[in-house]
Amino acid sequence: MKIATWNVNGIRARQDEVAAFVTRERPDVLCLQEIKATRDHIPGTVGELALTDYWCYWHGTKGYSGVALIVRKDLEADRPMYLHPDFDLETRIAVVRVAGTLVRSQRRPHREGRPPERAQQPTRRSAVGRARDL
Repeated sequence: MKIATWNVNGIRARQDEVAAFVTRERPDVLCLQEIKATRDHIPGTVGELALTDYWCYWHGTKGYSGVALIVRKDLEADRPMYLHPDFDLETRIAVVRVAGTLVRSQRRPHREGRPPERAQQPTRRSAVGRARDL
């Protein structure tokens, strides 16, 4: 199975590059991070109408974070069941089972330059640990 992952830092800004990558590389699964868009704001060049050979799941909010999972229809004849955990309040995790394999697209913020006592760090660690159990 060919799995690709890409932190696009805004799907609207990278739509042409993502569409070209999918056409050129034909990944079985594409995991995108930092899409920074709701499903309604996904550009047509990378939406389900353009990527007709793929099932697409967009899990994001406008202008912040967000992930996507794009699965080739050859692997799954019916739309797979995508999910995100209840604790994912910042649209950072999406999960899907593809051909018996659990695939997770996850945006894990880096800690560089942040003091360890920051309040979000325990939440981050907790979310990462719980995501492993999905």
